[in-house]
Amino acid sequence: MDLLRETGPFLFGMIVPPILMLLIRANWSGQSKFLAIFLPVLVLGFCTSALAGELTAGMPDDLVAVIIDTSLVYTGSQLAYRFFWKPILEEHIRRSALPETKRVLR
Repeated sequence: MDLLRETGPFLFGMIVPPILMLLIRANWSGQSKFLAIFLPVLVLGFCTSALAGELTAGMPDDLVAVIIDTSLVYTGSQLAYRFFWKPILEEHIRRSALPETKRVLR
């Protein structure tokens, strides 16, 4: 059961990048992109801590559990993005974001 508690947040993090890749635009600043990535990761980290029952021990232990689960979700999302989702989806999203050019006959 402990293995599932530690791998669960990491696996949840692996499904976050394709959703965020559709929402984040290329012209956003680095800080805006980080916040757009970190806020859903923080929510998922809190939710996985709550679902695992780690938020019943008291304040210091609860905070540590949320920090650990959030860092696992963030690490899973970043690794999945770099090694899996970016090579597959980035070119497709880039092509769909560009305006189509029309051919003009003269």
